Amino acid sequence: MKRSENLWLYIIMIIAMASWGLSWTNGKILGNYTSVSMLMFWRFGIAALAMVPILLYAGVSIRLTPRSAAGIFASSILLMLYNYFYFTGTHVGKAGAGGVLVTTLNPVATFILVSAMERIRIQRRPLIGILMGILGGTIIINLWGRGMEAIFVHGNQYFLLCASTWAVLTLISSRIGKHIHILAYSFWLYLISAAFSFLFIDKSKVFAVFDLNLSFWLNLLSISVGAMAFATTAYFIAASRLGSSKAAAFTFTVPVSAMLFSMLILKESLQLNVVFGGLFSIAAVVLINSQGKKGARPS
Repeated sequence: MKRSENLWLYIIMIIAMASWGLSWTNGKILGNYTSVSMLMFWRFGIAALAMVPILLYAGVSIRLTPRSAAGIFASSILLMLYNYFYFTGTHVGKAGAGGVLVTTLNPVATFILVSAMERIRIQRRPLIGILMGILGGTIIINLWGRGMEAIFVHGNQYFLLCASTWAVLTLISSRIGKHIHILAYSFWLYLISAAFSFLFIDKSKVFAVFDLNLSFWLNLLSISVGAMAFATTAYFIAASRLGSSKAAAFTFTVPVSAMLFSMLILKESLQLNVVFGGLFSIAAVVLINSQGKKGARPS
């Protein structure tokens, strides 16, 4: 690949990761307009539509097999749960703190789950990373100052459930990739999640969103087209062309951008416990990702 092509891919990835960080502020703003179930329905529906031109351009088949259909069904349930926790958490809590907590705990929780499911013996470096990640999480929610009460204030319980749910979803997604192209998987995941979400909304108000203002639509399109369709696709392209390690390195910018956008747009204050906890958690992810193939030994 030419250097100029790499440069453009780097720029695209920076924009994509920024959109993931911005999505936490988007979620906070959208919570003031309509119900969580309505937001979920429109987010998934728009994301599915946005995937259509991507699929046509890539020439990817959306044909389902029995195994892929079962995995997509389970993934859809988990994605709905994640988004319920995400929208509820950002509505009652602080978007910046939630963005830092979830995006740094996600890889830690995923690594723990995968290691347990696949009986992988965890070596010393990633084990230290896990402990640092847990410590970072407790600092972010101020567990040391508030005690166990800290888990149930400022939406922290929903953010912790976000990280846990996403870890399970990541595990299923990694395995279903053997049976269906990841872009087709994303399309069906969003489409089926939209169909499930439709069951829980007030059908008489489904088109009421078209009466809402420009701010609503800008934020909705940001989390649907930007954070879901565009950013996810960009990440997978980067992983295939640059390698998974280089692509994963870009995700370290997400908690930073989540905090910055919440400060700039929502005027949230910068909390020292979020800063220090976030640094611990980012270091934890670095240590966990440093485990090479030699560390992935079945016990």
